[in-house]
Amino acid sequence: MTSISLGNSDTPLTSRAADFLAAGPADAQSLISYVCQLPGAPATVAEHMATALFAGHARFVRDRVGRWMLRDASAPADVDISRTLEQESFVVVDVETTGSRSMAGDRITEVAVVRVRDGRAEMMFETLVNPDRPIPPAVMALTNITWEMVRNAPRFADICDQLLGALEGSVFVAHNAGFDWRFISNEVARATRRPLVGQRLCTVRMARHFLPQLRRRNLDSLSDYYGIVNTARHRAGGDAMATAKVLVRFLREARSRECESLDDLQRLLRAPTSRKKKRRRRPPAMPHSVSDDRTA
Repeated sequence: MTSISLGNSDTPLTSRAADFLAAGPADAQSLISYVCQLPGAPATVAEHMATALFAGHARFVRDRVGRWMLRDASAPADVDISRTLEQESFVVVDVETTGSRSMAGDRITEVAVVRVRDGRAEMMFETLVNPDRPIPPAVMALTNITWEMVRNAPRFADICDQLLGALEGSVFVAHNAGFDWRFISNEVARATRRPLVGQRLCTVRMARHFLPQLRRRNLDSLSDYYGIVNTARHRAGGDAMATAKVLVRFLREARSRECESLDDLQRLLRAPTSRKKKRRRRPPAMPHSVSDDRTA
């Protein structure tokens, strides 16, 4: 499972299963024997129990020989890959918020989703959101989103289903993806009491691999490099569309580096990047004033 979906909350049994599978893939009989304390369960019964236990939990998958395993970024090569990179659907997300602390009371004021598929970027969803709390003056100055604009906007719970419809079945992408993922997943969990699950891509991380020559990798720098015009900077729609156009360029570069699938791309992004050594600054060659005594 690579695409975004709603998962189930962990239970004591799924936690035990995760601990067991952390050591590597296992057949259903061994797994159920450990998790459910049922040694000797018939293979068909164990398979049914495992399937029911892991329903909705995207991190538990099966490999090509039928063993259960944890799905993560370092999945073995024998995991079944059903889609090529060209066939993947990506959703580029951007949120504007009341601040940077998703776990300390800050909330979303605007969200946008742009879908990227077959080299095309299409706006799927965009709305202001009532955060149910004041917007600090510094944030208003940056985003130009005022309380008057969001006062009558829908609350996140009101747009959650529509947003999930835009996200479902795709890979989550954002510039500094951890920030947007934390806000979206916290809001979704608050509205549905279920976690958001799925793979993520970060265009900042991709920039480190594909554009190592750039000194800065913020969205402005990447947009300037590719000649992308962002007419609504620091607004969810403008930033999401600009990031989506950057992603299109990165996916093109990934394919040129023989990335055939999302797993190939994730492996490439896990590889260490070459860092240029900082040059030591030499003293200026021009003579300095005799009054500038540097020997003391």
